[in-house]
Amino acid sequence: MGRKKVIRIPKTASLKCPHCLKNTRVKVPNDSSMYNFKCKKCKNEIGTPESNCCVICAFSDKKCGAALRVEAGINKLEVKI
Repeated sequence: MGRKKVIRIPKTASLKCPHCLKNTRVKVPNDSSMYNFKCKKCKNEIGTPESNCCVICAFSDKKCGAALRVEAGINKLEVKI
C-alpha cells in the first residue's frame, strides 16, 4: 500500500512589492486568501490583480492556503499545515 501524496501549506511567503521591489516575509493564511498588502518601504497599497486569487499568489514565491486546498482537491492530495 503506497503513501498518500501530500501538499503542504507554507507558513510564510516572501512578497515582492511591484513598485519598489522590496521583499517582505508574510504569514500565509491556512484557509483563506490575502487580498491586500501595504508595503512597509514605499507605503503603497498592493491589491490583488484580476488574474490571481490573492497577493500571495501574485507577488510571492508561494501559493496561498486557499489555492493549495483547491489544487489538493483536484489532484486528490492530502493537505498538511
